[in-house]
Amino acid sequence: MRAIVIPKNGPPSVFEERDLPDPRLKPKDVRIRVEAAGVNFADIMGRIGLYPDAPALPYAPGYEVAGTVEAVGDQVDDAFAPGTRVMATTRFWGYAHHVRVPQHGVVAIPPEVAFETAAAVPVNYLTAYLALVHTGAAKPGERVLVHGGAGGVGLAVLDLSRDLDIELYATAGSDEKCRRLESLGVTKAFNYRSEDWAVASRKALRGGGFHLILDPLGPVSFQKGLTMLEPLGRIVCYGFSDLVEGTKRKLWKAATKFLTASKFNPITLMNKNHGVHGLNLAQLFTERDLHRRAMDQMGTLIATGTIRPTIDRTFPLTAAGAADAHTYLHERRNFGKVVLVRG
Repeated sequence: MRAIVIPKNGPPSVFEERDLPDPRLKPKDVRIRVEAAGVNFADIMGRIGLYPDAPALPYAPGYEVAGTVEAVGDQVDDAFAPGTRVMATTRFWGYAHHVRVPQHGVVAIPPEVAFETAAAVPVNYLTAYLALVHTGAAKPGERVLVHGGAGGVGLAVLDLSRDLDIELYATAGSDEKCRRLESLGVTKAFNYRSEDWAVASRKALRGGGFHLILDPLGPVSFQKGLTMLEPLGRIVCYGFSDLVEGTKRKLWKAATKFLTASKFNPITLMNKNHGVHGLNLAQLFTERDLHRRAMDQMGTLIATGTIRPTIDRTFPLTAAGAADAHTYLHERRNFGKVVLVRG
């Protein structure tokens, strides 16, 4: 198979295209011809060397793909016959022309759903669903803040929140992004580059706080978020994107931020009636029943048009395309999902 691999940690230019043997199918595996692969911030952290779950180098990043089934193991359901159009979660190796995936991470998609649209669903929408609905338990009337509102997960949260009757707030990196978010239904968006989002939100809420905060940024924002919670408020932490600055691994800065991360005291949490939850989708890939149910639900939502992923830009599924996509995402120029597409 042709794969876009990281041979060594470093800037986007390290990507290489290599021909590798097709992985052998296990009884419940599905081999997919990849037509589109989603790009996520975890891919960037892995390339730099800040992702502890990453496999040994060299490897191809990528957690989500869409394409057609090419072959299946002898215990795979009939629903995934060769030729079936599917989207899937992957345990790395999504930046490739073919990928092997356990069938519990695969769901069929109808012909009217474009491959690049389907590839934008698994990671962002599973994360958004688990953070907002499953773990975050957002309730009607609650105020919810999502950081990085213009990113893939942020826009997925907005998409999923439409039927929940919540007040959704967001942070974003420019006034233009804030205006776009508000035009799409966000109650108020705060430009974190030009103002302190905590101060601005206190003013907007007249001293009030949030019932739920969804945070992919890192230790500093976690600590600030704790001061912004209402009684029985929750924070769901699902990333450390603030640890990545520039195009190389900043070891000292990363270590400093980790060491100064807020230490959650259970007594303080109890006295304030606050909750802190961690979410790492990669660690749930082996939870087959949960994964299967969640993927089935995402498949139904995309097939019925209930969710509509926002695709910001596509790049070729090549080493150069992956490098350009990483640079684009790393510089936070996107409003929505970045996807690699096979030519």
